[in-house]
Amino acid sequence: MSRSTVPLLCSFLLLAASSASAFNVTRILSQYPDYSTFNELLSKSGLATDINSRGTITLLAVPNGAVGDLTSKSDDVLKRVLSTHVVLDYYDPMKLQKMKDKTAKMTTMYQQSGKAAYDQGFLNVTAKDGSFVFGSAVVGAQRDSKLEKSVMNQPYNISILGISQPIVTPGLDGTMAPISAPPPKAKSSPVAEAPAEEEEAEAPTEEEAEAPAEEEAEAPAPSEDADAPASGADADAPPADQAPPPSSAGKLKVSFGLFVVLATMVVA
Repeated sequence: MSRSTVPLLCSFLLLAASSASAFNVTRILSQYPDYSTFNELLSKSGLATDINSRGTITLLAVPNGAVGDLTSKSDDVLKRVLSTHVVLDYYDPMKLQKMKDKTAKMTTMYQQSGKAAYDQGFLNVTAKDGSFVFGSAVVGAQRDSKLEKSVMNQPYNISILGISQPIVTPGLDGTMAPISAPPPKAKSSPVAEAPAEEEEAEAPTEEEAEAPAEEEAEAPAPSEDADAPASGADADAPPADQAPPPSSAGKLKVSFGLFVVLATMVVA
């Protein structure tokens, strides 16, 4: 073999190896009539070309009878929705059975679009009742797309798993905003605390509260003479326009004088 043919042979082997590892997702799905509608949607949205450029993926395919309203969505929205059905790793039923945890998080092709928010680019798969359930990792999203069967697999390049219904990721079609994380617990704001501080500032201290009591205790109590009526002569004194009644001593003098007069007359 000449030296000039060695580089050509190496290039041919590399090309053959790359061709052998590549796959055509639409060609593969065309062999499974139950997923013909889903296959057409991959081509319509242009996502099939992006999938074929990958070296390793897991496609979560939806059967014809469960596609629902995916056929009525615009190409842009459809591509976003379908890209959440493409996991950037290889999973088959055997690998799912080996999951250490009951729930695993998977990265989808939509995560690499740069448009994902609030975990829109991730899926959760949960082992439930001997089966596996897929759903969006967005908080509050429904998770009820059950694994029905393994359609085909080519370790470790492509695995196609059949699921019961499309995965619903909130916010992808623009009909609702993505669900955000739970808000933090409410804390008392400075504005709310301000009135309380003012009330505390206005509240009298113990010394101030005791001061009025002490002042009242030290204040001279009103004299009884001031409130009570005058006693003695002043109390019995008649008004200025009336003559004072005769005293008992005067009455004795008058009576004694009359007695003397009467006694003189009798002697005479």
